[in-house]
Amino acid sequence: MTTTVQTDDTRFVRDLSSKALLATDKVALENHRLHRKRIIAQSNEFNQLKIKVDELNTVREEMLEIKGLLQELLNKKEL
Repeated sequence: MTTTVQTDDTRFVRDLSSKALLATDKVALENHRLHRKRIIAQSNEFNQLKIKVDELNTVREEMLEIKGLLQELLNKKEL
């Protein structure tokens, strides 16, 4: 079992076995976790948008290639 003692700063306790300084502010911890979740969600959303943009760029390139081939066919028929 870990034993802790209160420090001069009430936001922290000291773990006597490991000498670690531990934060006791539960609200700050919860805020940190929520902030981290938001950052991860934003990162995931950004990655999904990037994938969609890449897919659209690929479709655009394919359409331009098809357009070029069709123009080439039309030019051959006119000759």
